[in-house]
Amino acid sequence: MAIMALALTAFFALSQSAVNRIDKAYANWERTHLLSQAAEYYLLFAEEEPPDVPPEVFESNVYDVEMRYEPAENLPEELNDLSNQAPLRTLIIDLVTPGSREVVDTLKIDRIDWENSGDMDQ
Repeated sequence: MAIMALALTAFFALSQSAVNRIDKAYANWERTHLLSQAAEYYLLFAEEEPPDVPPEVFESNVYDVEMRYEPAENLPEELNDLSNQAPLRTLIIDLVTPGSREVVDTLKIDRIDWENSGDMDQ
């Protein structure tokens, strides 16, 4: 009987561990999916202040999304100040909790700065 109890205890411990890993994997997938949806939407617009993501695109009651642009950083030196090169900027998308506005996850994408690309040498 003791062996049976020990086997059941081990089984339940393994089951609980598997459930915890599944929950963690699902939460990670959900955050990545929501950031991807927001990125696809914001990359459609060239301007600095695109409209807010509509609820049909960003379907979450748990998180909100915030975006901003910053100058691109950590570019190789040989890529800076080339003639006929459009400048880059970094689109930063933050997944935040609605109440505390705490950043849960972030996605950074370097993209062409279309507003300032007309200044290129011809």
